[in-house]
Amino acid sequence: MILINEWLPNPGGPDMAGEWIELFNSGEEPVDVSSWKITSGDGKFYIKSVSISGREYLLLKREDTKLVLKNIDGELRLHDAQGKLQDQALFLGSAPEGKSFGKIVGEKGGQGEFLWLSPTPGAENSIPMETGIIRNEYPYSTPLNKQITTPEFFGLMIGSALTLTALIMFILRRDENLFKLFFGGDEKIR
Repeated sequence: MILINEWLPNPGGPDMAGEWIELFNSGEEPVDVSSWKITSGDGKFYIKSVSISGREYLLLKREDTKLVLKNIDGELRLHDAQGKLQDQALFLGSAPEGKSFGKIVGEKGGQGEFLWLSPTPGAENSIPMETGIIRNEYPYSTPLNKQITTPEFFGLMIGSALTLTALIMFILRRDENLFKLFFGGDEKIR
């Protein structure tokens, strides 16, 4: 399977000299990608007569593709010779300067997730230590924060009300004037 593996939309320095796209053959057998198409915004590039060996990378530089990679809300699409969409990648917001948008595939394989990484053209993408999610598997579109259920919500509300009541009673017991104000009596609760 041929995948968009990594791309550098906002290199340090001039975009024309530094932008690139990297494809990866995740299979074991060579794949002929002749006449495959990559699109970015309104631009498109047809790959010339090329075959990507199994577990190998194909690096396509902007000077060859003439594709302008957007620095804001960027998107890439990869279509096979018959026009069928094979892979796509997009980001929202601004691309950080000097960082590539690279695919990280977990230990279980699958399509992988894209993260901003230090560029690794022609080599396996690596996760920086500061991301804090090294090789953790999170299912796609599953929130990392657990949603609270209705019984948990009501339990939380009742617990908060009891705690607040106990705090108010503690304060009233300690201050005789507040006790008289609220309960109108002269005796303190013991």
